[in-house]
Amino acid sequence: MTRRVIFGLLGCLLVAGCGSHTDAPTAPQDQNLQRYQRAGQSAYGLGRPQEAIAQYRLALSQAEARDDLSAIGNLSFNLAAAQLQANQPADALAMARQARAELARRGAPPLSALDLVEATALYRTGDAATADAMATGLQSDADRQIANAATFLRGLIADDRHDVSGLTTASDSLQQAATAAAPASTPAPATTAEIANRAAQQADALELQARLARLKGDDAMALSTALQAADLRRVAIDYRGLARALSVAANAARHAQKPEAADLYLRAGRSAAAQNDKTSAEAWLKEALRLSHDAAVTEAAQKALADLAQPATN
Repeated sequence: MTRRVIFGLLGCLLVAGCGSHTDAPTAPQDQNLQRYQRAGQSAYGLGRPQEAIAQYRLALSQAEARDDLSAIGNLSFNLAAAQLQANQPADALAMARQARAELARRGAPPLSALDLVEATALYRTGDAATADAMATGLQSDADRQIANAATFLRGLIADDRHDVSGLTTASDSLQQAATAAAPASTPAPATTAEIANRAAQQADALELQARLARLKGDDAMALSTALQAADLRRVAIDYRGLARALSVAANAARHAQKPEAADLYLRAGRSAAAQNDKTSAEAWLKEALRLSHDAAVTEAAQKALADLAQPATN
């Protein structure tokens, strides 16, 4: 929730820095820290990770000036989450480890959200074995959102390893969690955040189902399920997850020798490029070119690759 691998979850867990609304007297609040933190959260929610990083750095500096350990831990998580969103997993890993070391040094309990960021960053920097070990520990976390996100991460790792048994276990677990979290027949009106959270949880379960179907050779099921997951990622405003789900659908279509495979790779690559995920974008766009028998798809993929090669303007 990477979020979902994990941005949906990371967005939900971002600490807003808002106090409770009570009539009881409270200690004075650091207005600068709160302002930076709110600005960071707003930028993160708008998909502007570089702005979020800058604001969270300012907030973290203010927390360090206050020597406020709780705020340092929470803001370190926020900063690392923004770095992941900005496709800077190495920086996120360093930030998470730095904060975890300080919490331990000063006798504070560990922050499981920080561990989730670290596990995600490890996975994205190529250390799947350590990421899997950390995620295994997080599966028993009291916070079910974190536990489910860890299960999703383990499912991705199992898929990378072509581990049908491990992927089946993760898929079944998330299916059960999504079913348990389904609203009653006459639910109270849901907030926007609740709708996004529910969509993200359902998308996690569907994506692992699609990946499992692909491993088992059921390409039709993999294609349709991955497209359902992509639709839910859109609802959850998880565009990295959307691009990834489109790539799963494209892979299934390619194995089934369906002509829409090229278009699906184009859509996945274009989405990834818009998020500055150049590595994934380049791979998927090149696959679109390789598979395309449609002049429009070929032209669009060529243009997207050319745009990708241009230096960043900001």
